[in-house]
Amino acid sequence: MKVKEAMKKDVLMVKRATSLRGLLDMFKDFHTLPLIPVVNKDNILIGVVNSESLLDILRPQQSRLFRNIPFVEVDENVFDLDTSPLMGELIIVDDVMDRNIVSVREDDPLDKAYKQMRLYKKNRLPVVDASGKLLGIIGVFDIIWRMFKEKDIV
Repeated sequence: MKVKEAMKKDVLMVKRATSLRGLLDMFKDFHTLPLIPVVNKDNILIGVVNSESLLDILRPQQSRLFRNIPFVEVDENVFDLDTSPLMGELIIVDDVMDRNIVSVREDDPLDKAYKQMRLYKKNRLPVVDASGKLLGIIGVFDIIWRMFKEKDIV
């Protein structure tokens, strides 16, 4: 089984210059924000925004610096931080997107996609073609569903 047989092709994506307000407005009707692909004018995948990226906007700088240091606890109460409504227009996707992208190709086997998800602790991955153009997204549940479908359970 290939990734293209299980991936979702209908994907909301954003450009680098999209404002934070525009990004949040676009995704406000979704109950989760697992992965937001960022593409250039040719739909080439150049980054992703995830919920951690968005929460980092509200976290104090020192909590981000010490996040990956073992045995260091930092109070990161995002509800106490002073913010300005101007942040919605001044912060753009390019400011918060992750450029270290883990993706899979449409012709990769499903087990490779699943192994990549486990290795990088991701629940969803962008799917690209050989040129890096975004084609869709595949999630753990997409893989599970496809496996059950192959076994004629669904």
